[in-house]
Amino acid sequence: MEFLKRANVSIVTAILPVAKAAQVIEGLFELGEQNALLFNARGTVIRDRWYQSFMPVISPELEYLQFLVPDPEVDAIIECIVTHGQLQLSSAGAVFSVPCDEVEYGSDFTLWAKVDEAQDINESMDLKENLTAIFCIVQSAQVDAISRAAMNAGAHGPAIFYSEGRGLRDRLGWLKITKKGVKEVIVLIVDNVDKIAVTEAIIEAGRLDLPGRGFLYRMPVQKGLINLPSIVGNRGNSASMQQIVAAIDNIKGSTNWRDESVIELGSAGKGAGLNLFNQIKKRTWLKEQVCLGCIVARKHTDLLLDAMLSAGATGANVSFARFIEAESETTAAGRRLNHESGFVRCILSETDAEKVKEAIKMACVENSISDAFIFIQPVTRAFTYQGGPLVPQPKNLELPS
Repeated sequence: MEFLKRANVSIVTAILPVAKAAQVIEGLFELGEQNALLFNARGTVIRDRWYQSFMPVISPELEYLQFLVPDPEVDAIIECIVTHGQLQLSSAGAVFSVPCDEVEYGSDFTLWAKVDEAQDINESMDLKENLTAIFCIVQSAQVDAISRAAMNAGAHGPAIFYSEGRGLRDRLGWLKITKKGVKEVIVLIVDNVDKIAVTEAIIEAGRLDLPGRGFLYRMPVQKGLINLPSIVGNRGNSASMQQIVAAIDNIKGSTNWRDESVIELGSAGKGAGLNLFNQIKKRTWLKEQVCLGCIVARKHTDLLLDAMLSAGATGANVSFARFIEAESETTAAGRRLNHESGFVRCILSETDAEKVKEAIKMACVENSISDAFIFIQPVTRAFTYQGGPLVPQPKNLELPS
């Protein structure tokens, strides 16, 4: 069995209300898209009254869709998603694309069917390019605190879906009962100017610098349109905070006015923006990391996970999605039949990624798995607890009465 290689491919992600997902998928299939991955997800919004801050966040149901798209078709795909999903409307959803450094797939995996007609692109789409995707994988109990902290730092309401963790838990033996295998993935798309503040807020709220608390990584976004809410409140308000910020961005002509970064002036002094007295902690980031991913039928997921871990991956997460194909049959009610696929991801060094990728391909060849899709995407930052002694926290000093 031979794996095919293809350059210049991106993964386009759409975050939509459930009612819009089917319309978007059908529209994309007409353009030439062949596959769609559909994850059940939920949004996150908080109430705007101070006395409601102790209440649980509101979690509207969402669909998290992913499409594999050749780079020349990304603009047309995004326009189709914006049009069919009505993403120009307030709180309607989001769409963004992340490039792939490498793509390899089996002979039975159909990537794209080119449509001959040239697609006219709507130049008036308000797409942004200076964006960053933040992914945080944590236990369910941490999600509310992290979501609130991220939104208070300027992010939209996160999209969240379930994932199963593999790696550390499998090596704990009978102690694995103390660590839950099911985790949740928090997804945020932020302006580059806000990425440091939002990342720091997530790390602090989730205590990701402690053992077993979770994993965070950032990826570059080619372009996107983000129109997700963070606050639900009085319907009499004429605009949301996101709309106000976007309007000021347009008036100013850039997002520079939002930059609150602190510039070091020396070993003791600091000067700069609005957060003059807030010092960003020095973090030990994982260096030269990439995201290695694989899409395969669910029945083969455990086999490929074992191959990845045996080849040196320290851990991996798999989320299960409905895999819908353009050539799939439809029911009498017009619904497309689909099967379940596993979407496996791990963050590791570039050197280890090549070894793990070859192990996945070998496992596919040995077991005649011809419908696997393997990709590598860039990671700009990654953070988790990396071992070593914990720094003791200073005790509160009691002042004499």
